[in-house]
Amino acid sequence: MKTNHILNAALIAASLSSAGAVAAGDWKYSLGTDVSSGDYGDVAETEIVSMPFTASFSPNDRWTFKASLPWTQVEGPGGVIPGGDGGLVLGPGNGNGNGNGNGNQGSDEIVMTDEAGLGDLWLTGSYSLDPIAGQYFVDLSAKYKVPLADEDKGLGTGEADYTLQTEVFTSIGPYTPFVTLARKFKGDLPEVELRNVWYTSVGSGYRLNDTSSIGASLDYQQAATDTADAQTELFGYFSHKLDNQWSGMVYAYLGLSDGSPDQGFGVQISYRPAN
Repeated sequence: MKTNHILNAALIAASLSSAGAVAAGDWKYSLGTDVSSGDYGDVAETEIVSMPFTASFSPNDRWTFKASLPWTQVEGPGGVIPGGDGGLVLGPGNGNGNGNGNGNQGSDEIVMTDEAGLGDLWLTGSYSLDPIAGQYFVDLSAKYKVPLADEDKGLGTGEADYTLQTEVFTSIGPYTPFVTLARKFKGDLPEVELRNVWYTSVGSGYRLNDTSSIGASLDYQQAATDTADAQTELFGYFSHKLDNQWSGMVYAYLGLSDGSPDQGFGVQISYRPAN
């Protein structure tokens, strides 16, 4: 569920370190695990485990292309569909047959599902503009979701989505404040019309030394349905460069609204082959 956070953290951590220099023909591979849980305003908790593998390629210092494919497990009443670009909260009474006991079931009966499998493939292209006034950096990104996840298992929507995103950051001593703004275009479900939503993130990285950095952000995303709440989360991370090829990151986040998980945490390890 936290791909936006992870990409923001990785970008800021890279900009805070000499490891962030990108050479032509630069490849990078990352493997992570994200664990989250919360009731999302429903009658029972949803637990999600996601293990994304990401490959990125930078042909030059302007362009970066990424592909990310997760293995995902979700257990809950069916009101949450995991995803690599913020996921989708349908809300209680989601119409998937995984209701909260208000139909022909007993009032205390909750139907829970436990499914696992491949998630959706996300393809991303990013372009870095020339610095504005020599100190403000702007990255423009376009993301496209290839709907590979099994919608019958509740692992995806079965529809293509895409996102247009702008990120602006600068460097002030050891700090790297940033602002992200994105518009997400959702493919409609058979029985649910989804809204296109805005996403924004405001935060900063802080360089501890030449190899380590920390950072935090406040993130907000509009609700995609009438029955769900907006997502509001507080996110923090620690990133460490192990050597010229290996780096790692741990992070955690806290939900501030019913549209978000109550809490979550994750770890990511990245490898950059020597040129």
